[in-house]
Amino acid sequence: MSRTTLRLPDGIPLRDEYDALQRSAVFRDMAAFSEEFLERNRSVLDRYIAKWGAANPFRSWSRQWEYPYVFGKVAEAVRARPRARILDAGSGATFLPFYLGRRLEGTTVRCCDTDDTLADVFSALNRNLNGDIEFSTADIRALPYPDSSFDLVYCVSVLEHTDGYEDILNEFSRVSNGGRLTVTFDVCLDGTRDIRLKDLDGMLDALAVAFDTGPDLRRAVRSQLSNPGIVTTRTVSRDLLPWRGPPLLHRLKSSLANRRPVPWPPLLTVCCLSGDLP
Repeated sequence: MSRTTLRLPDGIPLRDEYDALQRSAVFRDMAAFSEEFLERNRSVLDRYIAKWGAANPFRSWSRQWEYPYVFGKVAEAVRARPRARILDAGSGATFLPFYLGRRLEGTTVRCCDTDDTLADVFSALNRNLNGDIEFSTADIRALPYPDSSFDLVYCVSVLEHTDGYEDILNEFSRVSNGGRLTVTFDVCLDGTRDIRLKDLDGMLDALAVAFDTGPDLRRAVRSQLSNPGIVTTRTVSRDLLPWRGPPLLHRLKSSLANRRPVPWPPLLTVCCLSGDLP
């Protein structure tokens, strides 16, 4: 599997697909790049690492699927538009935009996030890596870019922590020049965290409008969720889960937050979707 031919399916990943990905060349390349990125920039990222919930975000159960999925979609778009302009919306500070810039030559990657401390972090990362990733402090509901600025917008595990999906997707559409939108988000199957199943339809409906797919998108994802072979937090290695420390303490905190006894770990899966914006 070459770096530019990776194609992962849309929607909810299955366990056999997840396992096959981890044996692929592109996964090994991405894992090695992420480790080198951390090693070279540990002093820069030291204060920020605590926000990841893991020492390396690529060593997270969902990111092990999300990052390769995004890379595959970006690589596919770049084949059609070789000098593509890409936006990482709600970026945080990870290796991914630097990986895209390094592996997909000729692309321009821009990042934005509400965390204004990341401006200095990105400046230091660019110096250390000879990179040119431009960072802007911004809310994804009001992006600081002109209309039609990007060929592709991607947003990794941000939407489940927000509301007003229509406003956010309208902004993504505004800054897109008719290119692709790729989004990933967690789905909570036991109702203890975001995004809960009762809220999922609203997000899928908003995405269906953005992608102009109609009700088929909701039906497709709901059908996938009923498959017992999907990836969840209870089917992956415990080493890939973000919760550290005594499980009993985490369960107690979660039970208090939900005002009822809950199992541990919370039952989550991940959904990844792409489509062309009008």
